[in-house]
Amino acid sequence: MLDRISLLAAKLESTVGTDATPSGADATDNIFNAKIEPLIEMEERESQGGFDRLPAQSQARQAKVTFKTYMEWDGSATEPSWAEKFFPACGWVKSSQTYSPKSAATGTTTSDPRSLTFSHYVNDVLRKVTGAVGNFKATLVAGKLAWIDWEFMGCWGGETDASILTPTYTANTNYKWASGVCQWNDVELRAAQAVIDSGNTIHMREDPSTASGYIAGIITDRYPKITIDPEKVLVATQDRHGSWLSNTEYALELHLGGVSNSKLQFDAPKAQIMKITHADRDKLTVDSVEMACNKNGATHDACLSITFTASS
Repeated sequence: MLDRISLLAAKLESTVGTDATPSGADATDNIFNAKIEPLIEMEERESQGGFDRLPAQSQARQAKVTFKTYMEWDGSATEPSWAEKFFPACGWVKSSQTYSPKSAATGTTTSDPRSLTFSHYVNDVLRKVTGAVGNFKATLVAGKLAWIDWEFMGCWGGETDASILTPTYTANTNYKWASGVCQWNDVELRAAQAVIDSGNTIHMREDPSTASGYIAGIITDRYPKITIDPEKVLVATQDRHGSWLSNTEYALELHLGGVSNSKLQFDAPKAQIMKITHADRDKLTVDSVEMACNKNGATHDACLSITFTASS
């Protein structure tokens, strides 16, 4: 078998923790470095009368799903299918063309946010994970393609033989961090890289009625953070250390330009500096900054948003 002949399909579940059987339409996105790692507890048992062991016994069965997608989109009023599937399973719900985190128990209802079934085909072997919820880390590098690393936790469903799907893959535009915006408090940040971490806390919901010992994953908390490395500037231009010590929050805007004025943007209205480290980039002095995405005043679930703005 060849690892290159593999495909990852993902489908939102209608019933939490119940296998959502995929079709080719659920595998049209360009997925990279897909991997499912079973995490199965093995109970080791000592025997009496000597050093030998009794057979270990398998117990609760969960699994970790990891993969990468580029920020691909055709710039239309319809969001890309990867966003429609993976953001809701990370607790981010869409309103119009904006995804925002929701203070709700992901994986407990049949409406967003909810859980995913992953079907990973490796040649003609199928590996299953159900009830999966997760986290994402979006990486923006100046002038280069932007991507997202995804990590989901769910119930391990085992392996079976199955023919690989034959989807029609999307042909979207790849967005790069160019022709965009990078500002904090309306001051331009000349950064090489920014990383947006969804910061979810995930718990596997125990259920003794299931074969895995779990019904699904659930998101129990959230604390998004952003790390960025802007060039150091004069205090008169932007007093970052002063803002750090005074606990001041400002809007952070990270926008990517695309086709015909379309854009994909990350906005944190109350970004607060949590840490600044002195660093350099090929002898160019920079501030390595970690920011927390805080509550937006009295408004819940508005600490960070992801907006797709269609072509004009």
